[in-house]
Order: sequence, then C-alpha cells, then structure tokens
Amino acid sequence: MGMDNGRDPGEGAVEYTLEFFKGKGRAEIERLLAPFHNGELNDPNDKRVKRCDYCDYYFRDDSLRNNRRTCCADCKTSQKTLQTRIRRAEKAFLNPKPKKETKSDLYLWWLEYPCWANEQAMIEVGWRYERPMTLQKMDYIQAKESLYGKGNSKKKAEIIDYDGDKL
Repeated sequence: MGMDNGRDPGEGAVEYTLEFFKGKGRAEIERLLAPFHNGELNDPNDKRVKRCDYCDYYFRDDSLRNNRRTCCADCKTSQKTLQTRIRRAEKAFLNPKPKKETKSDLYLWWLEYPCWANEQAMIEVGWRYERPMTLQKMDYIQAKESLYGKGNSKKKAEIIDYDGDKL
C-alpha cells in the first residue's frame, strides 16, 4: 500500500489518481480509495500503470518506451539521493576509514594511574595546558599573593599600636 512508507505522492501519482476518480462523488471515492491504493482497481492488461519506486503510489507511465520507474522528477531525484546515501553508508560500514592517530591518543586515561605512553608526546601536548614558568615569574606571583591574598582584593593594613606599651 502506497501510504505505508510515509512519503507524499509525486505529481504523476496525483495526476493518475485525479484521472481515475474524475466525476465520482465523495462517498464513492472514500469507498474506492483503499482498493485503489492496493492496486485492485487497476487494469492488469494496462502495462503503463506502474508503482513508483520512491513514493510507492500508482502512476501512468506516459514515456515513449514505457520504461520510467518513478512518477515524477522529484521522486526520481529523491530515489537517486536515497540510493547514494545507502551506497555511501554501506561503503563506510564495510570499509571504514582508519582513524588517524594523534598525539593525544598516547595518553592512557583509562588506566588506574593515567600516564603517557610516549614522553615526547606528553611534552608536545602538555605544554598547552602546563606552561613552565621561570623562577622570576614564580617569585612575582608569590609576592603578589602575599600582598593581595588568593583573591583580587588587597589585604587590609594592620593597625599597629605605637604607644609602646604593647608588643
């Protein structure tokens, strides 16, 4: 049955349906619609009535050689697109491209104690995340931390009693 695949009928299928039901009343069309879509009302001797490969509705082939497989150009394009997608999916499934190995793949994160399998890869990848600092830079940071603390605000100055009676 044409309506099972969830695709809308093409132009050729719509034309054939309109031609078939021309002059019939609504009640008669409702009664005949299901047998029509099942192909029970089509003339078995008429070789020009075919089922579209894409939308699965019946249509009348008006080509010279009677060799069309789809009801319209849209269905033909969609059928070719579907075939191409299926072919590419099968190709990718049967012959997958090998994954290009990167230096990050050499980090063994799944072990109990994660480590690098290659020290050179560790240096080449790790410098982006852990840049080494010079001693002067580390001293500068430590001095600023003592002045400002861990946050961004400067520490309050201590009030020192200069009366001399307290140490």
